[in-house]
Amino acid sequence: MSGKLQKVVLDSSLLSTEDEVKNLLEMFEFYLVERGFGKSIVVLRDIIGDLRTIIGRLLTDHFLKLQREREAHFCATLATLLLERAEKCGQSDEDEHEYIDYCIEEVLMSFEYAQEIKSEFRGDPVMQRLLMIDIPILRPFDYGLRQRIRLVKSN
Repeated sequence: MSGKLQKVVLDSSLLSTEDEVKNLLEMFEFYLVERGFGKSIVVLRDIIGDLRTIIGRLLTDHFLKLQREREAHFCATLATLLLERAEKCGQSDEDEHEYIDYCIEEVLMSFEYAQEIKSEFRGDPVMQRLLMIDIPILRPFDYGLRQRIRLVKSN
């Protein structure tokens, strides 16, 4: 062992739905914590990019394969898990609660789009997959920093 860290590339298609949801929850919590620490918009943007990637994989590799009867249960469970994860971060400000609700709604919106696609193109998995790839995941996204941004006056 040379003491250097190596980047490990995983084949994401080997991840179970449970593992992928766990990744989503961990990244969601990481976003809320980093935002709470006042990290820059650049850092937050990168985390949102990672969230987009995870949600995209969840949609195309897992949600697409779900039976229609299980879709609503999946979304309800995901909403509950996201809310529990947000509560774990300990955000107590009312504005923060509203912002967390916004974030959860934005995540779930992608799955609502996916449900519509699956319903509209039932029996055509190729078209479903193509359209799911184009779902605007977390786009546009409000980082909720408008009140925190200060203009710097140059002399």
